[in-house]
Amino acid sequence: MRTASILGLVAAALVATAIGAAAQTPPQPPQRGPVSSALNYVPGIGDMMNSLVQPRHIKLWLAGNEHNWELAVFAHKQMQQALQTLGTVQPKYRNFTTSEMVESMTGEAMRDLENAISAHDAKKFAEAFDNLTDGCNSCHTALNLGFIVIKAPEASSFPDQEFKRR
Repeated sequence: MRTASILGLVAAALVATAIGAAAQTPPQPPQRGPVSSALNYVPGIGDMMNSLVQPRHIKLWLAGNEHNWELAVFAHKQMQQALQTLGTVQPKYRNFTTSEMVESMTGEAMRDLENAISAHDAKKFAEAFDNLTDGCNSCHTALNLGFIVIKAPEASSFPDQEFKRR
């Protein structure tokens, strides 16, 4: 009987140890499949271009075109942040380093835009914006996505925001 009691205690101790070990083992991340949960979602370059970059490109043009320099400063910073986010979230695109690719195609134009905005120079702003847009399209072409053509907007797609100076 005593042996049975000892075996019972040993079995209980083993079960308790196993339960404790399982409780301390961190959960394994879910396997990524064709459909992953929203918690595991990592936006692709196209997602970020459509949701982050393109709206800021539009707002930057609308602000500068209306000579609303204060809003243009803000829109320019937002555009810079969106472009930096691309490199942070997707460090590589195909065989390219995203941040280097963005800098090589848009860096000079972004600096020229900043200077034009600071100088409140509408002509230089328009030229720099055209260069930025050309850089975007050159990048698309270099990636065999030349069918994606960006241009200065002809109208606002933000009817609930005023772009004219007050």
